[in-house]
Amino acid sequence: MKINGFTLAEVLITLGIIGITAAMTMPVLFNKTQNKELQTAFLKTYSELNQLALLFAAENGVTIPEYTAGKTGSAGISVSDANLIFSYYKGSTALTSSGQGSMDDDGNFIAFYDIHYLNGKNYSGGGNSTGANSSFLCDNTGFRNNQSGAILILNDAPKSGENGPVICVDINGQKRPNRYGVDYFMFIFTVDGKVLPVGQEHKNNPSSCNSGSGVCGNFNNIGAEYCSKTSTNISKNTSCAYYALTNTHPTKKGKNYWNDFLGEVYHR
Repeated sequence: MKINGFTLAEVLITLGIIGITAAMTMPVLFNKTQNKELQTAFLKTYSELNQLALLFAAENGVTIPEYTAGKTGSAGISVSDANLIFSYYKGSTALTSSGQGSMDDDGNFIAFYDIHYLNGKNYSGGGNSTGANSSFLCDNTGFRNNQSGAILILNDAPKSGENGPVICVDINGQKRPNRYGVDYFMFIFTVDGKVLPVGQEHKNNPSSCNSGSGVCGNFNNIGAEYCSKTSTNISKNTSCAYYALTNTHPTKKGKNYWNDFLGEVYHR
């Protein structure tokens, strides 16, 4: 009786093909899963910030930009105003007392954690007005967290009649990748009591910021050039929140943000 079967060579070839296919598809599946988790966290952050803004206005009779306009401490928005804003996040705790890090025993600045351009390269803006290393675009309060695990920090108080302050949020906390436009985004409080992603048009927006070192007050950069996956000018990474919220590719019509655009980012 003849018994049909596979030879050892055929089995090994088949296993090799399966292995190669798995090696090619697993990173794609992992990235899609991660992107979906980040998109969910992003939308939750956006919703929470809008709830915070509405509650602040209801309880104080003025919006956050109106309340903070022109009221600055030694390095931007005053500590008392920052504490009041963050108090509307139930369970929020301070992670740093002020600024973005601390000095070691030899006088070297140690950033609270590493942050990266959208292209993956490590970002540091160098010295800021307080003499400390500027590792984050928002750099004028201490870091806070919330119950969702996000990390938040505010930028400058706004000018009278303008939107602000800008708030930077690492939507998944200190968990990697810690990249602008991937898990680190910027939003702005508006004079009409809302929160918008940086990159969205609004009549009360402050002027744009084109500083490669990130030395800016509040800002709202508009346009695809400000969500660049290649630039090492940090201002070119500031409007990604708008494209993330609308889930649109910055430059390619018909493509989306969370899979198509970030897929290009990961494969650079």
